[in-house]
Amino acid sequence: MSLRTTALIAGVIGVLLLAVGLIANAQRPPRDVTPSAAVDTGIVVVEPEMIAFAGEDRIGFSGEGDLVALTARPADAHAWLVGREATELTGQPDWESLSTADVAIEEPQPTASPSASASPSEAASPSPSPSASAGEEAEDAEPVDVLAQTSQDHWRDERRGQDRLSIVAADVPAGETLVVVSRDGSPLTSVDMSVTRDVQDGWITPLIWWGVFLTLAGIIALVLRFIDVRPAQAKGEEWIAKRQKVGEEDDPSPGTRRARRAAGEHLPETSLDEEAVTSASAGSAPSAPSSPPASSNTDPASAPSVDRDGQERP
Repeated sequence: MSLRTTALIAGVIGVLLLAVGLIANAQRPPRDVTPSAAVDTGIVVVEPEMIAFAGEDRIGFSGEGDLVALTARPADAHAWLVGREATELTGQPDWESLSTADVAIEEPQPTASPSASASPSEAASPSPSPSASAGEEAEDAEPVDVLAQTSQDHWRDERRGQDRLSIVAADVPAGETLVVVSRDGSPLTSVDMSVTRDVQDGWITPLIWWGVFLTLAGIIALVLRFIDVRPAQAKGEEWIAKRQKVGEEDDPSPGTRRARRAAGEHLPETSLDEEAVTSASAGSAPSAPSSPPASSNTDPASAPSVDRDGQERP
């Protein structure tokens, strides 16, 4: 398999990776979400378990007018809620909504004592007719301060807001119940919670970059497939062959480093004097042993003869 074919295959894989990465990036869920729930009562209750579940998240309440958030012990809060309509925040079923429930704490009924039977005259007396209907009384009634109707001794902490009240759940003391009230009794509109979730999206960005890299490699290989690169390859091969023949030339170019090195320019200059060499060699040659001079009156015939073993012969 040639390099160009490999690059084309890598380009196809890069296109697939890039498409998957872009689709995953488009469908990436947001990290910060705000689930909410609609409310139609003037009182919202958040129990200690839900406050512990929220942790560092922020719980918001929306309504009209003056909003007051109070904290109390669960027993005190439940005692205050007796006979009042309220909505309790119970949980978070998904990332878009919150779950709520109606709070119905009825006032305990006292035990009935035996009473005398009513007299016939009382039973026969007709009941007085009301001067106005209950609906007309509700319309004519002015807003009543809900908190002013009961004692304030059991409330621990208080926060106020106008049309909007936001509280960090961690700021509520542990084990206490949070009660949010509209002072004029008008119903709140909604309750929400700001949540930060952990999104496992660390693989999307590297996948996109790898797709871009492999796609570019495939595009380059596809473009080179329609371009004649043989002249450039021939020039490259010629240049490589020329570089390989540089060390094989017989005669170096004049003035180059090879020419100077071949001429012995880097060697030290020496003086060779033939006469000095001859005299030095003659003076250092060992001298031959000299034989004793023969006397003039000695007869060669009278000299003793010696054999090969050095014995004198007669």
